[in-house]
Amino acid sequence: WRSGGSCASHARCRLVWRPQPMPRPHASLCAMKAALLLLVAPVAMAAWPPGYVKRSFHQTPKGFLHYVVHGDVAHTPPFVFFHGHPRSTEMFHDLALHLPPSQPFIAVDYFGAGHSDECLCNETADEFVTYNQFAVWVLDICADVGAMKIVPFGALTGGSPAIELAGLAAEKGLVERLILFESYYLKQKAKQYVDNIYIPTIRHMPKYQNGSHLLDAWFRPDCGPLGPTSQVPAVEDLDRNEIKTIDWLLNTRTGWQFKMAWTAYNDDIIPRFKQLSAKGVKMLFLYAEYADALGNKYGLDHDWSEAHINAAVPEELRKISRVKNGTEGALEQNSTLVARFVKEFMTWQQDDDVMV
Repeated sequence: WRSGGSCASHARCRLVWRPQPMPRPHASLCAMKAALLLLVAPVAMAAWPPGYVKRSFHQTPKGFLHYVVHGDVAHTPPFVFFHGHPRSTEMFHDLALHLPPSQPFIAVDYFGAGHSDECLCNETADEFVTYNQFAVWVLDICADVGAMKIVPFGALTGGSPAIELAGLAAEKGLVERLILFESYYLKQKAKQYVDNIYIPTIRHMPKYQNGSHLLDAWFRPDCGPLGPTSQVPAVEDLDRNEIKTIDWLLNTRTGWQFKMAWTAYNDDIIPRFKQLSAKGVKMLFLYAEYADALGNKYGLDHDWSEAHINAAVPEELRKISRVKNGTEGALEQNSTLVARFVKEFMTWQQDDDVMV
């Protein structure tokens, strides 16, 4: 369902593929359809265990934002999770289950992702919701649920709205720590590549009668445990990749807006880091080594990004933890290790780097 549709439970419906009779196809098409049967066989499409989170919606002038809450956010500062593109709040499922049961969190779907409405935008002057505005509405959500202080936690492209939320919260004395996984500050050449080459490839993506776009979604590496960036997957990765695939298919409608908001925010990143440093906010930077190597190889230049972020954040406020051979799906594939890094950071009082 989408804005204007209906669903009594506001939970994801089951997807069932029923092939229609057709002439005997070529053998390669048979193989593809067999793979699609595995991909879209009946599955439970909500990753959170029943009753683990409370689902709610926040009304904005651009549509409803879906968010989930776990735990007592008024008693303990909650993590405020921002997913990356093309994912949803459910990318934090594995990590959340490995955190202490007493650790509350809030997780918000960006417009067009997960269960949030597609934004009331057009494709000319008003094409996307900026991360600056998105963060304002997320801060409103935090206030609505009674959070007194917060710990913004952004993954991949979701790192940028987490940085903005931290900046807004720091102005009100509501934040002391910030956590970022694979967050980038783009050099100009990389930004131009994303704007001019990558984003046009994900706008109005075509659908094919033979379903090849579904199989393509299964192997997309973006924020997921399977694809060109992965090592040999574990059996559990298939379940995780299924959720990633569903997220990707939802994002194909308006997901480019998320990427446009990402590059539009790029020039605000370093000023925000300097502001947070001046406020004494401690920051954890989580890096996945395999994903970083690919970032360097294909032009995003992770090393350049990390060097510029380090120059903006003093060493005494910066903790770096690295996942050896980690991919973009490290929050899921290596959730136990990442949870340990996070727990160490929440009690950290001095600078030191962790290399695993």
